Amino acid sequence: MSLPAGKTAIVLIEPQNDFLSKGGTMFQYIEEQLKQRNVIANLRELLKGARQKKVKIFYCPFQAFKPGFPELKKDGPGASGLRGIEMEMKADWGTGAWLEGTPGPEIIKELTPQDGDVIVRGKLTLDAFHSTAINYLLRANEIEHVAFCGFHTNWCVESSARSAYDNGFRVIVVSDCTATDTEREQKYAEEVIFPKIGKVMTSTEFLNAVS
Repeated sequence: MSLPAGKTAIVLIEPQNDFLSKGGTMFQYIEEQLKQRNVIANLRELLKGARQKKVKIFYCPFQAFKPGFPELKKDGPGASGLRGIEMEMKADWGTGAWLEGTPGPEIIKELTPQDGDVIVRGKLTLDAFHSTAINYLLRANEIEHVAFCGFHTNWCVESSARSAYDNGFRVIVVSDCTATDTEREQKYAEEVIFPKIGKVMTSTEFLNAVS
């Protein structure tokens, strides 16, 4: 498989402290898989190699909420399900994920965006295509091949990858640059879901395919 650099992009989902740093609301759940799979180091090498090959990189962080989550009705649909669970999670810096004014929503230092990278604002849902301008930004850059990486594999990465497929993009999931809470969930997404919507590649396979 050959990937033309000018028509290929990486979409990095939620590389933020709440997921990836000690003290973050969800770090305790994903910590073991991050270590076992060497994900942060893999991501650093992926981004470094992609930049060298002039592959466009789009960061999709989750947008911060104000303390108390006034943006969401307390008993409304936005405060139920996974979001409702996150609103009650404890971090070293307070209660609730993605709180404005805390380290939680900040991108981790190891994966700091560089000049030329695009930070996509407004992600408030699992699916990056639902609440951001990512679809427009990819098309405006004449992207055909979209390689997803980030967190969590079977939640936001999967949701966004499905939408990319439905929007007519050629989808890649970079397996060793994603992680979720358990090996079982990771394998199911890699082996059952992703092959039906695109290609599953390692970071090395992806970089070798870019020309």
